[in-house]
Amino acid sequence: MSETLDSDRGDADVRTVIPLLMPAPHGPLAGVEIRRPGPSGPHWNGSRAALVSGAGGAKEDFLPLMHRLAEEGHRLFAVDLCGQNETPGPDDPAAYGIDALATDLAVAMTAACARKPVHLVGHGAGALVAATAVLQARSRERFAPSTYRSLTLVAPCWDGLLTADDAVSADWERRMARQHRGGLLAGERRDVIRQRLARSHPMNLEHLASATAGPELAAGLRAAGIRMLVVGGAEDPLVPVDRTGELARHLGARHGVVPGAGHLPHHDNPGALAGVLTAFWAEDGA
Repeated sequence: MSETLDSDRGDADVRTVIPLLMPAPHGPLAGVEIRRPGPSGPHWNGSRAALVSGAGGAKEDFLPLMHRLAEEGHRLFAVDLCGQNETPGPDDPAAYGIDALATDLAVAMTAACARKPVHLVGHGAGALVAATAVLQARSRERFAPSTYRSLTLVAPCWDGLLTADDAVSADWERRMARQHRGGLLAGERRDVIRQRLARSHPMNLEHLASATAGPELAAGLRAAGIRMLVVGGAEDPLVPVDRTGELARHLGARHGVVPGAGHLPHHDNPGALAGVLTAFWAEDGA
């Protein structure tokens, strides 16, 4: 893996970092697991969580958050979706629809978590993928309703990510800069984003950036009965906190705000986001 897996790692004895390749219908998904050392086989009964990013994102964005959550005893998984970052993708548009990406995610997590229930966390357009995976678990025999313990939507791009200016621009580096505080990519972070964009399939980028949530998604989530949390960054210019609060009320979900964070709370203030997630998961004994 070209982006470091040791970012923000701290004490090497506290956590174990494991690169993964997880089976999925459109090809194996590149992933990473972070957990405390010790027993972790299929009969391990601790808390598991899966994290999925959106347009231009990658599993490595979650590493600082994952390390903090692992310190609390959780077992964390993050994936690159089909055509995203280190997961190759075909030249078939059907592989990049939200339903297809959600099915890939569900199959991969079922394998990685040995069919144990998992807390699902999606960021940006990845929130649409995660939410769709929850509905698939309720409608398809292959996934049990108990596949997911909870659903968290972080800065969800419910109405899409693209603006009117994006219709005439394919400058993905500029688009990614808008997700960062101050609208700038500098130094090492700029190099990381450029490398990530070069590896990603254009169809993955465009499909995720243009994806929107239809009314049936919200209705289905309300009917699903799953515990939900919507989280916003206090300084997010793309998905303002009044929008995340409105969505939380619409879904019947809890609402959390991460201070000192823009559109990437897991990057800007991972410690605060870890606290929000840990408190939410603890409500059902996770």
